[in-house]
Amino acid sequence: MKILKCMLAASMAMLIQPVSAKVDFDSLTEDQQNYLRAKKNYINHKIDEARVLKNGLKNYVLYPYLEYYDLYYAASPGRADEALEYIRTHKNDGINGDLQARYTRTLVNAGQYAKALKMRSKPFKSTDLNCLRNTAVYHVGSRKDALNFAKNLYMKQAQYPNECSFLMQQLKANGMINSASAYTKLLSKFRERRQQDQVAKLARDLEKTPYERSARIVNYLYTHPGELLEKLDTSVTNYRNVAVGAVLLLARTKSEEAYQMLQKAKVDFALTSDQIHEANSYVIRHMMIQKNANHMHWLDQSLLQLKHPDDLIVNRVKYAIWQENWKDLEFWLKKLSKKEANDTKWIYWRAFALEKQGHKEEARNMYLKVLKERNFYSFLVAQKYSIPWPFLEQRVWLSPLDEKKALKTWTEFARVHELIAIGDLTNAGREWYYFIIRLTPDEAAKAGVLAYNKGWFDYSLKASIYGKAWNMLKLRFPTPLLDYYKSISRDTGVSLSFLYAISRQESALNPSAISPVGARGMMQLMPATASLVAKKYNIPYKSPDQLLEPKLNISLGAHYLEKLLGEYDDNRVLAAVAYNAGPHRVEAWRSKDGIGKSVDVWVENIPFNETRNYVQNVLVFDAIYQKYLNQEPYFLTKKEYRHKY
Repeated sequence: MKILKCMLAASMAMLIQPVSAKVDFDSLTEDQQNYLRAKKNYINHKIDEARVLKNGLKNYVLYPYLEYYDLYYAASPGRADEALEYIRTHKNDGINGDLQARYTRTLVNAGQYAKALKMRSKPFKSTDLNCLRNTAVYHVGSRKDALNFAKNLYMKQAQYPNECSFLMQQLKANGMINSASAYTKLLSKFRERRQQDQVAKLARDLEKTPYERSARIVNYLYTHPGELLEKLDTSVTNYRNVAVGAVLLLARTKSEEAYQMLQKAKVDFALTSDQIHEANSYVIRHMMIQKNANHMHWLDQSLLQLKHPDDLIVNRVKYAIWQENWKDLEFWLKKLSKKEANDTKWIYWRAFALEKQGHKEEARNMYLKVLKERNFYSFLVAQKYSIPWPFLEQRVWLSPLDEKKALKTWTEFARVHELIAIGDLTNAGREWYYFIIRLTPDEAAKAGVLAYNKGWFDYSLKASIYGKAWNMLKLRFPTPLLDYYKSISRDTGVSLSFLYAISRQESALNPSAISPVGARGMMQLMPATASLVAKKYNIPYKSPDQLLEPKLNISLGAHYLEKLLGEYDDNRVLAAVAYNAGPHRVEAWRSKDGIGKSVDVWVENIPFNETRNYVQNVLVFDAIYQKYLNQEPYFLTKKEYRHKY
């Protein structure tokens, strides 16, 4: 269940793009129509016309939104106190955040710095607003704090919004940005992935300074780390850090070469014990990821000497599983911290090691302890011993509040109801989120049941998270657009439960979800993938915005799964990996020993945490959906279970 909770939390972090549902304007009530007219006028800056409509809607449940629009679109320094009062008396943190941003910008631009700082006591999420806020701090607060903020920003980022210009100028004026700090930044970026352009730019910026030669060598080593021993000498500024950075860079792709280079570099450059510790840790980690078994004695001895190595011990445990060395597995499992060792998966693998060494009865007793949770491992155990599936369902539902009672009791619920009715799904989603996080767990679960009964399935799911209703499976695994899912399942041959499981894992069934990398909609398709699938299957598709249309998104996602399942002989494990991480990863992660690995060994050693959790969740979700779609549940097919990966 722990994995499921983590993935639910991840789905909640999805970015939501402003989205509206189509509504029949003529079918709306007079209040609803006037509200929409007023909102449109505010957006078009027809403030006087908007206010006339607003004054006639004081008893309308969405009146606070009109107050917000008035403050937002007619913002001025003189209205700062009004905005503060609105923020104080309203609980929608989304709207409040918008007003804080708007008035911080307005007040700083007007030079009213003290008032700007009153708008918000904590940092914003965006760099531009934090720069404005710290510009105000610089003028009326602590110049030192503002400059430290700017210095940290300078060290972390390659480019800055215009709002940061003043602070950067002050850094230069105070001597806090110079060639020495630029070189320090270069060394910091030297250790990071995908920083080639930034490293090259910083090196160019250091031409005609005392750091020119050092910067040129660092820049070269970023793309040629294997030449460290030939190119680096002790005249390079901070050469020890450069040496360690090059080892780290090389280890990511060539752990064997990095190991050999480290043995010589730590002598040639007299690396400190802390630097050797850091480099050893990194080389060890990537040796295990790359399945490099050439230096196991050194690896194990070094690992035992490292400080706070719990995360590396986990990697060593997984490596023992991959090597199918059950004595090693037992040894390293005992090195886990007590907290880590109590994780369900390690109980499963302790039982696995016992079984492989002939202790079948002891192994069975330990396996059965896993059944106390609902996750990938407990379903594996249930399949192994042919015992009932551990759904752990709470069958007795909490009594939902009557809808009429809820509308009177919870004004936030009433606003959500009205926002959905007029098609404003963006604000409805925000209102729901800030509503349920303030409820008690019992209230949130009741709100979730009410949302489920209304057909607001992504809302009921979110409520179940905050209500901690982990075992109310029907609430957490709804079936929106059931008729369409059935139709597309028949068309593609992809099982209905698998389609729902992928959708549930990808977006928590939120049709307007957009991930930080641009994946969109129910099945979180990337625009490039959508284009390829649309072309292959002759599906009309023109623009990424169309991926927020649920039916088109589901159609494209289902056909993509059809393609993947065809390529992997209907193996959902491999198809799920390919859907999440790309087909090329499937081949890269397959065992190269000519024998293959069992499904549990292979899945445990998927190197990306996200993909490993993804596959485990999807298989469990599939079984749960089979149950609610009135099918006889299964976990892994015989072919999937016996396949050598």
